[in-house]
Amino acid sequence: MAELRGRVIASRKELVGAIMLGVVAGVVASFAERVDATLTGGKYTPLGYVNTYVWILVAATLFGPLAPVITTEIQAFIGLLTFANPLSWLWPIVNFVFAVAAGLVSMALQKFNPSAKLITRVALMSLALAILDIPMVYVVVVMVLGLPFIVYLLSLPVYMLLQLIPTTLVAYAVIKAILRSGVLRRVKG
Repeated sequence: MAELRGRVIASRKELVGAIMLGVVAGVVASFAERVDATLTGGKYTPLGYVNTYVWILVAATLFGPLAPVITTEIQAFIGLLTFANPLSWLWPIVNFVFAVAAGLVSMALQKFNPSAKLITRVALMSLALAILDIPMVYVVVVMVLGLPFIVYLLSLPVYMLLQLIPTTLVAYAVIKAILRSGVLRRVKG
């Protein structure tokens, strides 16, 4: 965990790591968002949502506050190129807001509690993103899709639970797997 403290994208290798996470996220999103679009017509995106926010948490944890922006914007660009979802045009904007929030929480943790356990770091970033769902789900559901307010009220708990449970757990598992693999030690050397 010591290698994760005080991180800001400071080296080319860390920048490349964030870019690689964005490519992985984009490839997975191309499939996940197509499944979402097939099942819901693009009006509900649970698989794409979990995929995006897992990689935001992973990037912020492993590579610092700027990494989630790099990762999510590359993913969104791949989604635009592959027309992964009817709302692909919107995801660069929405995901940027979430990535900045994760980056800010990452910076706050680095400054005020650099010795926080990995699960605490991931859970606090995920909680911040779940709270950010309150206005952002409204923007997507009501303002962009034009659906009734009741749909927003029904969708909000679903997206918050997706953020707090599967996204947090999957991100934690991915981070642990990456750390166990030793890839980051080899990158640093």
